[in-house]
Amino acid sequence: MSKDPLDELFGSSPEEPKPVSARERLAYEQAERVRTAQLIASPRAGANDGPAKGRPTDDRSGDDRAASAKPWIVVGIVAVLALIASILIVTTARTGTQDPEPGSAPTTQEQTTTTSPTTSEPGETQEPETEEPDENRVPSVEVGPTTELRIEAWGATSQLSTKFGMTSYTIPDNVNLVLSSPLIDQLPPSCAAMRDQWGATRLENGTFTVRKPAERCEAAPELYDELWGLTAAFVESIAPM
Repeated sequence: MSKDPLDELFGSSPEEPKPVSARERLAYEQAERVRTAQLIASPRAGANDGPAKGRPTDDRSGDDRAASAKPWIVVGIVAVLALIASILIVTTARTGTQDPEPGSAPTTQEQTTTTSPTTSEPGETQEPETEEPDENRVPSVEVGPTTELRIEAWGATSQLSTKFGMTSYTIPDNVNLVLSSPLIDQLPPSCAAMRDQWGATRLENGTFTVRKPAERCEAAPELYDELWGLTAAFVESIAPM
């Protein structure tokens, strides 16, 4: 039997498929459905059973949960630190200001005033010191060198400023000592009556006081003040021999 040239060139033509019966086709379709259902169910079972050995796992879901939990952890730590700080502040404030013990009287700061001690004896009333008026205040003068002046009638001695010059005295009534000196004689004629009114007066208790004119010399106020100051220094120096 000779072969067909087309068969030699392209090969033999495939055989036509044999017809399949309806029962075999139904059995084949059912088997395909069962195999497909098993393939669909197998990933779910694998997901429930956990990752297979040797198969890499995806940790993205765990990282997302950790990242979302970090802010809450930080907030919790900050809240705990703030609570601890507030407790420490309250404790320090309480220890700094201690409350008084129950039943103790409250302490109050009293204002104290300093008073100078008085030397008055019981039964005596101390009068306030008053400054002397200017007309009764002894002028401040420079006494300078002095010389001894003995007062024989009074049994006393004294120191007289050399500014008076050659000085003499008289005691006409044994009470008033009258000085005479070139300095006193310098008073102007308008005050000539005052020239014999300078000296010392002896009191009954044995003390001495300044003897001077009652009125001020208006024509020579500087000389008047100098005579007053020098005479006062002379009277203060009188002492028993």
